[in-house]
Amino acid sequence: MKKVFALLMSVLMAAGILSGCGSSGTPASSGSSASVASASQSTQSSDYSSMKIGVLLSGSANDGGWSQMAADAAKAVQEKYGCTVNYSESVPTTDYESTIRGYADAGYNVVVCHGSEFLDAVKAVSSEYPDVTFICTSAQSGQEPNLTGVDFGSYQFGFLVGAACGLATDTGNIGIVCASTDGTAGDWNNGVIDGAKYSKPDGKVITVCTGSWDDALKCKQAVDALAQQGCDVISQNADAAGMGAIQECDALGLMDVGAVSDQSSVGESCFISVVQDSKLGIETAIDDAVQGTLQAGFVNMDATVNVVTLTGYSGKYADKLTDQQKATLQDLWQQAHDGVDLSTLVKK
Repeated sequence: MKKVFALLMSVLMAAGILSGCGSSGTPASSGSSASVASASQSTQSSDYSSMKIGVLLSGSANDGGWSQMAADAAKAVQEKYGCTVNYSESVPTTDYESTIRGYADAGYNVVVCHGSEFLDAVKAVSSEYPDVTFICTSAQSGQEPNLTGVDFGSYQFGFLVGAACGLATDTGNIGIVCASTDGTAGDWNNGVIDGAKYSKPDGKVITVCTGSWDDALKCKQAVDALAQQGCDVISQNADAAGMGAIQECDALGLMDVGAVSDQSSVGESCFISVVQDSKLGIETAIDDAVQGTLQAGFVNMDATVNVVTLTGYSGKYADKLTDQQKATLQDLWQQAHDGVDLSTLVKK
């Protein structure tokens, strides 16, 4: 039945029955200020309204989180250029390849596979459609001539989280709650460890992996366990489940460094957040693909294009860091923005 559904979807797309969706947004360029100007000139002189963009999602386009980021990014590009955007939601593993082919066979110019879980399937299919540009997000590799793997500065993002935690801790024990240590989530975790080592060389990072992106209770229990091991500052990378970690930090009087989004509104324990604006990164990649400037292979959208940023300080511990410590953290971000590989700052 799933295969029949995928085939039917392909026929419907080819007939132009599926409708596009619109959304507002402000795309950014992945290059320097010079390339931003070039992209603007290209937009003014070129008509991309005939372009068609297909997006594969592992979840709902309205989940308020990971899947919606890609849907909203594609819709922002649609509003900018007037092109067609369609997406497939909650695509089952068995239908990855057939759904990708469905878009390509229907004449779509850009196919976005949102999540590293699609990488093997899109690698298998992309070579059959050399005139289509394929994008796989949270992927550490792409494939010539037309597949781009895009990451969002996962290690760099983690490094800044770890550095903030290291500057704040009094006990020297830093707690990390994560849903996974695989793929880019593992890169983030490694970045946290190195960032903490940079700012607190004698500190210790203790990681608890819950295995869940949506169970807030597991995150609360993880914080409890970390507190018992002497951790006084916590950070989390677990999507919606991470809210439980911040709430438990509030309850236990622990400090928290927000991650992915500005999480200061979740609890007063969150005194700063390191933002990973994946939507901006996806939007930039799609924008470049539409204009024909996206390179095949691996592309890292990070602090150099403001995908990774720091928020201001707030909450109960807004004044925990000294002015000098705040300047140290800001300088780290500036180095990342200027293209410095933060891993080179730590002795291995």
